[in-house]
Amino acid sequence: MTCRFDFGKSLRLAQVKLGVSSSELAADMGITKQQVSQWRYREDAKLSLVVKVCKHLKMDVYDFLRLASE
Repeated sequence: MTCRFDFGKSLRLAQVKLGVSSSELAADMGITKQQVSQWRYREDAKLSLVVKVCKHLKMDVYDFLRLASE
């Protein structure tokens, strides 16, 4: 059984929902804004990245992944 999700769509929606800009997220994570911008258009991501992003957004992983299916 394959479970698909759209990481980029979830990230974009989470940022809007939480009012977090790419610059703010990048600064919080210690990465560049360009890296966040690339993530925003990726369909897939490693679980470790999903967990790391959710930690910085203070968001539950399951809630984050569900955003793309709404």
